Amino acid sequence: MQKIFFTAPRSHLERIEGLGKMRVNSIKGFTDFAEAEAEINFIEKQKIKPIFLLDADYPKRLLHCYDSPTLLYSKGETDLNTSKIISIVGTRNFTAYGQQTCDKIVEGLQALNVLVVSGLAYGIDTIAHKAALRNNLQTVAVVAHGLDRIYPPQNTGLSKDITEQGMVLTEFRQKVKPDRQNFPQRNRI
Repeated sequence: MQKIFFTAPRSHLERIEGLGKMRVNSIKGFTDFAEAEAEINFIEKQKIKPIFLLDADYPKRLLHCYDSPTLLYSKGETDLNTSKIISIVGTRNFTAYGQQTCDKIVEGLQALNVLVVSGLAYGIDTIAHKAALRNNLQTVAVVAHGLDRIYPPQNTGLSKDITEQGMVLTEFRQKVKPDRQNFPQRNRI
């Protein structure tokens, strides 16, 4: 399917709902094949699974975003199209009450087998992921950088635990740093 996508005429691609002229121009104008080969080698070596926009396991909810990512990079396994998903985000400077509330909410979701999505950031995001793991719920950490690093570095161990019971997910290729502008872009996922 991917081969057909890249060799299809521009006019056919522009008719695919959700692509638009800007994304088609980006695809058709691509010339940096050396960097693409380096990326392919990296994802193979690191056992990262790419999820393409037209793949069956691409998150269907993202297709409703006008700027949905063409490619996602994932480490771990979970169903991104499950019917019950909750996103939990919050402050980095949480209170004891905030922690207790987050723990209680996630614990209450255990019987419903809900997928917990958060951003692996300090604070409530970290608490939400840990609570999901403790309650045997799958969790997805959506990060704002490439999978050649984990930010914050203190959550490296947590990210490994998440890949055992869920997934670390990003739209950013290797060598992309966790720069400020990446976080709002990450948040739509």
